[in-house]
Amino acid sequence: MPSSLFSYGVTGSTTRFATCSKPPKKDGKKKLTKADKEKLKREEADRKAQEEEEARLQAVEEEKKRKQQEKLEAAERKKLENEEKKVRKIQMAELEEILQGNRNNLQRLHDDRRKKAKWARYMRCDGSPDPTIPGEINTYINLRLEETTRTLPKLVLKDIELDLSLIAELEYMLTDTPPEELTDRQVAAYKETIEEIQDVIRGKLDKAVFHVLCDASTMQDPETYNLQFVIKNPEIQLCIWGNLSKNPRVKSFEFQDVGFTFDIPRVLALSDCSFQVRMTKYDHFSMYSKTFSPRLKKKEEVVPEPVEEKEEKPEEEEEKKEGEEGAEEEAEADREDTEDLMAQLRKMDGGEEEEEEDTEKKEEVEEEEEDFEDPPTPEPPEWEDFEEDDDVVDLRAYNVLGGVFTFDLMALPPQPKPVNQWTLTRLVNPPQIELMDYVAELPAPAAASAQTKDQKDTQTQEKDKRDEKPPIGVTIKLPSDVMFQEEPQVVRWDEDKRHWRLDGFSDIVYNDENRTFGFKMYKFGIMALIQETHINMPFQSWELRPRAVNKAVLSIIAAIVELDIEIENSMCCLSTSFEDPALRHLKGQMMTPADLIQSLRKAGVNVFPSEDSSKYVSIQNKHQVLESRTYEQMALTASAMTYSWSKWNQDKETDQIIFQGSEHLSDERLLEEDWTLFQAGKRQVKQLTMTEFDEVFTEESKHPGTFKSNLYHLIVDTGSEEAKDRIYNSSYEFVDCVQQLLEATKVLTYS
Repeated sequence: MPSSLFSYGVTGSTTRFATCSKPPKKDGKKKLTKADKEKLKREEADRKAQEEEEARLQAVEEEKKRKQQEKLEAAERKKLENEEKKVRKIQMAELEEILQGNRNNLQRLHDDRRKKAKWARYMRCDGSPDPTIPGEINTYINLRLEETTRTLPKLVLKDIELDLSLIAELEYMLTDTPPEELTDRQVAAYKETIEEIQDVIRGKLDKAVFHVLCDASTMQDPETYNLQFVIKNPEIQLCIWGNLSKNPRVKSFEFQDVGFTFDIPRVLALSDCSFQVRMTKYDHFSMYSKTFSPRLKKKEEVVPEPVEEKEEKPEEEEEKKEGEEGAEEEAEADREDTEDLMAQLRKMDGGEEEEEEDTEKKEEVEEEEEDFEDPPTPEPPEWEDFEEDDDVVDLRAYNVLGGVFTFDLMALPPQPKPVNQWTLTRLVNPPQIELMDYVAELPAPAAASAQTKDQKDTQTQEKDKRDEKPPIGVTIKLPSDVMFQEEPQVVRWDEDKRHWRLDGFSDIVYNDENRTFGFKMYKFGIMALIQETHINMPFQSWELRPRAVNKAVLSIIAAIVELDIEIENSMCCLSTSFEDPALRHLKGQMMTPADLIQSLRKAGVNVFPSEDSSKYVSIQNKHQVLESRTYEQMALTASAMTYSWSKWNQDKETDQIIFQGSEHLSDERLLEEDWTLFQAGKRQVKQLTMTEFDEVFTEESKHPGTFKSNLYHLIVDTGSEEAKDRIYNSSYEFVDCVQQLLEATKVLTYS
């Protein structure tokens, strides 16, 4: 192909010649060939691989350094943990020795007290039987049942005093005797004896009432010509009214000495009837209700299904044995091969280093310090729900106050009639009171009643009015030794189903100033007043403050009441500063913690949660073992330390308890800056740098670098010499008294 082309062009007379050639190449990179591209790709891949390898090596080095650092930190932590375990083991062992010494002293004290009480009971020569000896108490009960001559109310009440003392003695035996010293058979026998004596008391009271009714005409009141009989002792008040005059103008009657007023409907004012009002300070009914005791949920036991075993013939058994032996040999050979293979792999992959690390770990485990063995934590109980109808009273949520009163309508037996020089008496067989049936009629609607009255004449209306059975109005004076902190509710006892019920009452009127309670009832029977059990829970605040060695005061500000309980040695009492007159009989009366708890509950002041109270009160449950230990250690240091509630406690987890504390060696009130916060955990107790009034909670310790496993060692090691002397000189009886009150009030949980 020619490299150039010639062209001719004519312009005028001039002839020009032009040459055509390829255009010049532009400046730039030379086009890469496929081989060059492949080479560049290989170089780029090698560069990236080298960078990745360098990054991998750097990461490996960093990981190695991190592991080494973690290993050093872990070793340091392990060393610190071992040191803390050593300290904790020593401190907890010392604390346990102190506590065990106190327990042993208390055990000896109570054993000696029980032995002396038993000997004194044996040497008593007053003719009373020992209720714990079956032969004596059974003979006593049989003689009481056979006795028919002592029916005078005065004699009956005197005999009942002994019966009640025997019941109290048995109840005390059930609560005071350690569980391991009482068999189930003995417990059942004691409870059965209590029930039998209660039946004897009710029977004797009925005979006394019958005796009065039979002689009603000889004891009639000269002004009203009716029977008005009242007799009482410290535990029982027996009041009887008999309708001897049949005066229709009598609308009501009041037993002024007792403070009990009741209406008398016309239909009863014209009949041979009598009213009985029996008031008892004791309650012998509630204990038979199924809602009286805590109701634990029963856990369903998983029963494994039985495996059916097939019968095998002797030949099949031999073959089976041979097959099992062969299988075992094959498994053993496979196991040996596997072990050899794993050993080879470990050598190829640096297994020697792993073996060395395993050896180091084993050595570390062997060097690990043994910790103090804590007692096992019991599982939190689950309580059954209340599944009765709305009118049935749950005695876990409500309690009977002021005792029980029985209001019965009875038939008046024939009265003796004097004829000349003779007195004729018609005998009643059997000789017992006869209850009259009276069920009040519900009021009819107003429109229907008006329409009915228009249709009847005057005589029929009067006859219907005489036959009407309206509800019986009752007004009672509240007991002077019981503190009602809200309007009580009236309930009646259902003898068939054995529980208290709310139905059958209307028109309830409560007067707090005059301490009277009125209502209308539709049925006669056994009645009582109830109040909410947990009305004072949770508490607003609490404080345990020392007064001197073996002297302290526990103050509780509950939802309604404020209590100060004085503690001195093994006894305690309600402070004389308490102003409510209902508890006047308890002021300054020194008694054991158990007796004080029972007396306050009976008087209507309950600041002592039951085991199932968490079901009825919104609280933050704390670890059971931790809470109990904290109470123990507070009691040990109560002669020198003041403790109080903290707002942070309810916000913390179950295994953390927060409270305030301060060393207190005078009887003056502390200032706000004197208080510090303590944090108690399952393994450690710390005094915090923060205060109660800080906005954010921090766990910074006031004594950094020191480890204290319990509150006792923290107080002893940081307290003054005078505080230590007080703590060391505290008696085990004082410590036990404080601990009982703290355990009973559960202030760390219910405040």
